[in-house]
Amino acid sequence: MLTLALGLAVWVAVGAAPPPPWSEVAREVSIILDRAAAAHAARQPERGLELVSEAYFGVFEESGMETAIRRYVSARRAREIERMFGGIRQVIRAGVEPGEVGRQVATLRDTLEAEARELERQGVTRDDLRPEPEGPRPADTDGAAAQISPDAAGQLLARLDEAAARYGRGARGETLALLDRAYFDHFEGQGLEAAIGARAPGRKTAIEARFIRIRGLISAGAPPETVAGEIDILRREMGEAIALLSRSGGPWQAVFAGALIIVREGFEAILILMALLTYLVRAGHRDRTRTVYGAAGVAIVASLLTALALRSLTRLAAQHAELLEGITMLMAAAVLVYVSYWLTSKTETRRWQAYLDSKVQASLGTGRVAALWAAAFLAVYREGAETVLFYHALLAGTEDTRAVLAGLGIGALVLVGLFALLRTGARRVPMHAFFTWTSLLLYAMAFVFAGRGIRALQAAGAVGASPTPWQLTADWFGLYPTWEGVGVQLLLLAAAAVALLVVLVGRPRSGEHGAPASVPSKGDV
Repeated sequence: MLTLALGLAVWVAVGAAPPPPWSEVAREVSIILDRAAAAHAARQPERGLELVSEAYFGVFEESGMETAIRRYVSARRAREIERMFGGIRQVIRAGVEPGEVGRQVATLRDTLEAEARELERQGVTRDDLRPEPEGPRPADTDGAAAQISPDAAGQLLARLDEAAARYGRGARGETLALLDRAYFDHFEGQGLEAAIGARAPGRKTAIEARFIRIRGLISAGAPPETVAGEIDILRREMGEAIALLSRSGGPWQAVFAGALIIVREGFEAILILMALLTYLVRAGHRDRTRTVYGAAGVAIVASLLTALALRSLTRLAAQHAELLEGITMLMAAAVLVYVSYWLTSKTETRRWQAYLDSKVQASLGTGRVAALWAAAFLAVYREGAETVLFYHALLAGTEDTRAVLAGLGIGALVLVGLFALLRTGARRVPMHAFFTWTSLLLYAMAFVFAGRGIRALQAAGAVGASPTPWQLTADWFGLYPTWEGVGVQLLLLAAAAVALLVVLVGRPRSGEHGAPASVPSKGDV
């Protein structure tokens, strides 16, 4: 018992030991930076860069000192320190004389020691570094916190460099962890993904696909030079995207971007809603259109709430968002496949006419109503939260809020006009052609959603990524260069072929002009 008591006392004492003071953190960072300067002087630049990354990410950031300075001193001061770290990396990479590296290290050392004293004077501890509430920070009075940090890309690239170095030494697990931190903490966590997606969605898709490809290559044990080559491409793509963000096109660019987001994200939802509503009207179930409109309204509210929830989560918010997007996409694909097959079975005109003549079309079966509601809800919700975050990023990156809102209004009017035009045209299409093209449209949307869903799960790390020999990426069609996504889409195509065969076999044979082969039951529509 005495031994147990002593053991518990030691465990409690060790567990209760406070973390080192901020001055110790600053001293540890300085020691590592001195080693980086020594490596540079010994003509070992890669080792020097690795040590700078270790000092920043492994000590300054991991200890919470960066967060403490940003929150309790000033965001401006935190960005200045980030730039100092970046400056040391730049001079090491450029191969300047060792004295310059030493001077920059000494300047950063003095700065960190001064900030450590300030934090200790204020009595700031690790317990004070809880997740920040939404809204402006008291210490950030320069208004720049709402915008993307100019060093966000530099931090991301530093993570990638460190990942490449670790992989070159055979540390595959550590490399994957660093890659995930680069993606979730910096690309998504610091707002780069949303900012790039709001301005240039094609570039965002390409960068995401590159991350997934690199993760797949690392998991497959690809040669280090192959991984390094892909990281170099990613560095270039990131540089081009950041350069695009730094350019301002005036209010008209903000109007265009505001309109483009809602049109781009809402077009597919409009197509699906139009098909479902037109079906209900032509089938004599106009009263059921409220089900579709209601589902769309619920999806809009759910999208807003989801976006707010994701904004308030901790550093895992980005990964949660990818998981949610992937699961929602795959659920939408499954529901659309079901509804598409159901409509395909109605493409035979005689069977449809017999159904109308049976006078049982007064009400829909419960299962069919649920399927229509789910299809409408998922069509809107699948990217609704991301759309809200895109607008948040766009508004944060511009001072002309009215231009963005004007673009949103214009885009919404475009969607309303497009919706009305498509519905009017669909009502004039012959019944057989309507069901044929509607079922094809919904199945095509399921094909796209399946590919995008797998890609989102790959980005979250929930699904593996096996690169294909080709690197074709077509976001509009949901095509991405991984076998997991392609495999699911091939299964969908095979299922479509089987469904079509079943429908063709079930049609009346030529010469049978009497009663149709089967009359749909009350729950069939």
